[in-house]
Amino acid sequence: MAQRIPPELEQIVVKYQQIESQLASIITQKSVVSSELKDVERALNILQNVAPETTVYKNTGFVFVRVERDVTLKELQEKKEELEVRLQSFERVEESLRKQFEAVKKELEKYRLVPGEGKGGH
Repeated sequence: MAQRIPPELEQIVVKYQQIESQLASIITQKSVVSSELKDVERALNILQNVAPETTVYKNTGFVFVRVERDVTLKELQEKKEELEVRLQSFERVEESLRKQFEAVKKELEKYRLVPGEGKGGH
């Protein structure tokens, strides 16, 4: 005869899995934003180190278009700021989810530590 999991334990397991999934998603999104931020910082570094009159091109999909260096610097700086805000937001969410994850993990550990539960004796 199969042993039935108590409903409260089932709810904790579901919550654990949901938090684990959310945490994995946030970590992935954070990694993507972090990588994009590094690319923007590299581009900014390169543009800041070339003369203002240097011809600059921007990739617009399948075509490169000539753009003004200073306008591009401004756009990249704005993009950098936006990415930094998003990264900070992901870090806060990740921290919160990690705390929730640990709390739920401790709840689950309580169930594993009760000897003989549901087995009809000690």
